[in-house]
Amino acid sequence: MSRKRHVAVVIDLNWPYKRHYEVFAGIRDFAEKHADWTFDLGNFPHHEISLGKHYDGIVGRIGKDCFLAAQKVGIPMVNTWIDSPVANKMPGVQFDSRATGRMAAEHLIVRGFRRLAHFGYRASLDAKGHYEGMCEVARKYAYPCTAHTTHSSFGTTADRWSRFVENVKRAQDSWVAPQGVAFPYDELGHAVSSICRSEGWKIPEELALIGGCNELPICNAANPSLSSIDRGDCKCGYEAAYLLNQLMKGKKAPLEILMIPPKELVVRGSSDIHAVSDPRVARALSHMVRESSDKLSVQDIAQFAGVGRQTLERGFQTHLGRTINDELIRLRISKLKRLLVETEESVKELSAKVGFGTTANMFSMFKRHTGMTPREYREKHGSSQGRL
Repeated sequence: MSRKRHVAVVIDLNWPYKRHYEVFAGIRDFAEKHADWTFDLGNFPHHEISLGKHYDGIVGRIGKDCFLAAQKVGIPMVNTWIDSPVANKMPGVQFDSRATGRMAAEHLIVRGFRRLAHFGYRASLDAKGHYEGMCEVARKYAYPCTAHTTHSSFGTTADRWSRFVENVKRAQDSWVAPQGVAFPYDELGHAVSSICRSEGWKIPEELALIGGCNELPICNAANPSLSSIDRGDCKCGYEAAYLLNQLMKGKKAPLEILMIPPKELVVRGSSDIHAVSDPRVARALSHMVRESSDKLSVQDIAQFAGVGRQTLERGFQTHLGRTINDELIRLRISKLKRLLVETEESVKELSAKVGFGTTANMFSMFKRHTGMTPREYREKHGSSQGRL
């Protein structure tokens, strides 16, 4: 029988954020299924190490002091904190901030928003990646995507809050309705939403907002409720624990940080609208989003919208700059990408489920949109369960 290992988890569970608790849940899930670990949940293992305490491994939000103390005594580490000042000096599993930004921008654009903005924290690599992902998508359509920043402790004192409110008001001066704004964190999105409503903005009619991390109490407290991206925090913890287990067995550390793609975008009131002036195009888009997994045809969509096909095509080109079929394919690819990550169903079954007529047609479209085959995408972004 293998020896029970003692692992330090540095995750800040004293902060009431789902993202922290779910990372730990993923770590614990791996340990229960594939290892025999006991846990130390203190946030200062470097102090415990200085007192002579032994750890077989450390995983979580590893800062400089922890890194130096563990490195000195040869303890394997896996970092999950993208903004750690020593993140590039140790093995890591991190959320793909750029992919999260891309998902937010794609959602806003498909809803008809042509002006995008990002609101993040200063000096944060997480926020920087999120903005860069938004810009990647915005550039495809030649849409603007402006950047606004604030201090991460904007709400800790009355003085900082006052400066934050003025910062938000300055950002609003550059926004023109209908405007889409995305945030890497829900708490920031909620705060900006509150200020914007007090300034007279109508959400989502004039201002569509998307948060990050899908913190349910925060999202549901906003008025209207805040759309947000579920990053798949459990998967990040699970993969980090898997990697730590390999390192503790003496395996060589990977050269690159493993990036975890976002799980899904949860649409709520703050972005549940189609910002196009033509009601027939808006009606068609809503129908396509709801029914994209069915075998819809362009003619079906036009019939639902109550307009001729050619008229609706002109409407899509005028308001979105793309054809109905292009948008339908984009929605199906997006659905297929999520199902490839979340399920174990065969590619053929999923192709039929999302509405592609033939598997060959799906392969061609998927490769063109993602640069990978569906199997390659699943291997890169899917569950690690099968390899253990």
